[in-house]
Amino acid sequence: MKKLIILLVALVSLTTAYCQTASEYMKIALDKDHRGDVIGALADYTKAIEIDPNYRNAYFDRGLAKLNLGQKDSGCLDLSKAGELGFGQQAYEAIKELCN
Repeated sequence: MKKLIILLVALVSLTTAYCQTASEYMKIALDKDHRGDVIGALADYTKAIEIDPNYRNAYFDRGLAKLNLGQKDSGCLDLSKAGELGFGQQAYEAIKELCN
């Protein structure tokens, strides 16, 4: 079992190390988020935003992840940024529901 865990960690590390596009980081982040690894997802959302500072979906999903971790102010700022970048009504509805 211990060898399997080490192998999985190595595989994830290699996969993440070779990502080059914001979209690739976003896909990995979404996978981590769906598996419950919110902290890991947060790091990959951030990497996607570093590569593409106008990636509105990454801001939106990172905002939700931050809110899930209790980082309300920062999460709400990300949702607002997603809205400013054109994510639209969904971002503003999330702000209204989660940030007040």
